[in-house]
Amino acid sequence: MRIIALVFVLPCEGDDIMPQNVLVSVLGEGEYLQKLIRAILEKEVVPQRNLFLSAKNAAACKAAEGYDEVRICEDELAAMIKSEIVLLTASKREMPTELAKISSSSQKRVVVSVCDSEKVDLAYLADRIAAATELIAAVLHRDEEGKLYATYEFSKKVRPFLRKPCEDLVNAMCETINEEG
Repeated sequence: MRIIALVFVLPCEGDDIMPQNVLVSVLGEGEYLQKLIRAILEKEVVPQRNLFLSAKNAAACKAAEGYDEVRICEDELAAMIKSEIVLLTASKREMPTELAKISSSSQKRVVVSVCDSEKVDLAYLADRIAAATELIAAVLHRDEEGKLYATYEFSKKVRPFLRKPCEDLVNAMCETINEEG
C-alpha cells in the first residue's frame, strides 16, 4: 500500500510572508525616487529596518524622514551590498550613469530598473550590468485614464520566489501615485 500525503502550509497571523522578509535598497534619481521610498514605507511593504538608502542621496534620505528604523548607509555601494533587491530608478537619460555605479558589485542581487521608458528593457539592462545579476525591468505606463501601472520583464536568472516581492514594491508606488490623483 502506498500513502501519498499532501501538506499545505498556510500562513498564520504574525508570520512573515513575502515580501516582508527581504532586504531592499532604493537607489537612483528622478521623479519616482522619493515616491517609491514613501510608498514602500507608508504601505509597509517591507519593515523600515529592511530598507537601505545612501547617505549621499539627499532626496532619498528626505523621503525617509520620520522613519527612524530605515538604514542609512555611507553610500550607494554600501546600501546595495546589504540588500537582496536593488530598486534603481532613473530617467532613460540617467539610467546608464546609475547602472554604472552598481554594475560591478550587483552580482547575486536582483536589480529592478524602474523607468518610464520602454527602451529600458531587459536587453538594455543586460548590456550594462554584470552577467551574474538577476535583472527585472519594470516599465511604467499610463492607461487611458491616466493611471500609472508597471509591466515587468524578468531575466531567466531571477529566483521565482523574489518575483512577487519585486512586483509588490513597484506596484505600491503606482497605487500611491494613483491614490494621490
